[in-house]
Amino acid sequence: MEYTFHFILIKFLNQTNLFRYMSKQIIEWNLSNLYKGIDDPKIEVDMKNIENLAKKFNSEVKGKLIEPSLKPNHLKEWYVALEEVFERMFYLSLFSGLIYSTTSLDDNVKELKAKIEEFSVKIKETVIFFELELNLVSEEKYQEFLNSTKLSNYRHALEFNRLKKEHQLSEKEEQIIMMKDLTGSGGFTKLYDEIQSGFMYEFEVDGKKKEMTGSELFAFMYHKNKDVRYRALQTFVSKFKENELIFTHIYNNVLKDWDLETKRKNYEKPISRRNFDNEISDKIVETLGNVTSNSNLIVERYYNLKKKVIGLDELRMSDIYAPVGKVEKKYTYEDAIELVKDVNERFLPEFKDIIQKMYENQHIDVTPRKGKTGGAFCSYGRQTQYPFVFVNFTGDIESVLTLAHELGHALHHYYIQQNQTFTNIGSSLAVAEIASVFNEILTFDYLMGQDLTKDEKISLLCNHIEGNFSTSHRQNAFYNFEQRMHKLMETKLPTTQEYKEIYVEEMERMFGNSVTKIKEDYAIYCFVVSHFIHVPFYVYAYNMANLLVIALYQMYLEEKDEFKPKFVKLLSVGTSLTPEQMLAEIGVDINDPNFWQKGINYLKNQIDKLEELVN
Repeated sequence: MEYTFHFILIKFLNQTNLFRYMSKQIIEWNLSNLYKGIDDPKIEVDMKNIENLAKKFNSEVKGKLIEPSLKPNHLKEWYVALEEVFERMFYLSLFSGLIYSTTSLDDNVKELKAKIEEFSVKIKETVIFFELELNLVSEEKYQEFLNSTKLSNYRHALEFNRLKKEHQLSEKEEQIIMMKDLTGSGGFTKLYDEIQSGFMYEFEVDGKKKEMTGSELFAFMYHKNKDVRYRALQTFVSKFKENELIFTHIYNNVLKDWDLETKRKNYEKPISRRNFDNEISDKIVETLGNVTSNSNLIVERYYNLKKKVIGLDELRMSDIYAPVGKVEKKYTYEDAIELVKDVNERFLPEFKDIIQKMYENQHIDVTPRKGKTGGAFCSYGRQTQYPFVFVNFTGDIESVLTLAHELGHALHHYYIQQNQTFTNIGSSLAVAEIASVFNEILTFDYLMGQDLTKDEKISLLCNHIEGNFSTSHRQNAFYNFEQRMHKLMETKLPTTQEYKEIYVEEMERMFGNSVTKIKEDYAIYCFVVSHFIHVPFYVYAYNMANLLVIALYQMYLEEKDEFKPKFVKLLSVGTSLTPEQMLAEIGVDINDPNFWQKGINYLKNQIDKLEELVN
């Protein structure tokens, strides 16, 4: 049982409250329902209580799981006791992670985060015997547990734990792995975060030089002026170029660590380990990847069309976000949150109520600032309460769609924590994007249904198509890159040049002849995509969820109100079922390549619509 935040790094955007984009007013979240601050004495009290609970659990349970007299009611009591340990520990980790994401340069915050990470490892070491010892139980006794109504809430946890048996090491070995990760892969990942979160850029805007964060700078990738876009990209990647040797070393250590542990734990391939955690077969992931790669021609087709629409002789990587039509409108955070609430109310009024509560409780951190990490994510909050959303709001339509995306995650997290005990919170990465992407499409359709001019519809449709390519084909290119880097890792430690060359090859494979000079402009970007080290093989989950949600959205359009309770049920499952099981209950077969092709066909149809509008 390991619970971490659900980090989502889609683009770079976020939200702000009552003030306009780039306001000096900092709109930040209120974490007081966790702790008052990093000096809150309750932190030490809770750590002591958690340690006592873990030690008590160890002394009362260790060695008794294999007793023939063990009954289901005893096992249920122990599951409940273990849930209490992990839930309390989660709130500590949650608080330190959230506050670190907004103040990553503060030494006291870094000290607290490191302290809690070490403490977390200590607690896990104390209780790790439970899952290992449970797999020593006879098959007959295990079946008794699985069939017991007393353990119905833990049935899937029991099933999944049994599957772990062939990949589990001894208790001592598992403890050593957790300890070495603190200064090993975890330490290298932390170093990466601290380096990139400290990047500040000097950029000239309207003849004046300004210092800005990466999120603020990247907003200029959407500028109407080609030269500004190019300068913005070159400025953005310059810091990564300066640190490319350090990032190569970090990547090599994290990837090698993953691969060595994968072999030691008897997984067939590096990605098999992630697929196992996601409860998705290697075959399903390969099918998804092949269907997507085989459709790269639609990416090439779209960007050649975009090149024509915006009147460029060539399209470079700094131009892929170039605005088409009137996308320069700026939104205040207030505008954006009201829009997303309105969209959700039209689908299901209780969705709006949940978002309103998050807004009122200040569970959304909005303003880009020095020391705040880039990207966007949503994290679980306290059980039966409200999640936390993190964005870097820059005021454009992308900010609105990113806000809708992250609030979709929040709805998902909320329903899980209302309906599941702590053992079943979380979700497989394979279905983690269901609510977020669905909410994005709802928002897109809402915007397209407004009284728009032809040019505005072209603009919005381009934005929608590009967002889908970013979530599907671009993530699939990342998936192919990651597969190849781990394959290379089997024979040697990759060089900086090899990382960049393989990354460029996958980008060229995706864009075809539509984008030029990828090697010159974009090779270093392989070190910008932090998922490769934060959560190895995470990236295919975006593509899987995106194409999956497109199919679900078609179901919604066909079934209307009949679909809504199915969707809420889907959001409430957590990890109580596998992705295959939960989707099969609403008639979706993710083993079928034709199912994934439906998503590709939808994207092709959107390009057809765009061509009609343009011509």
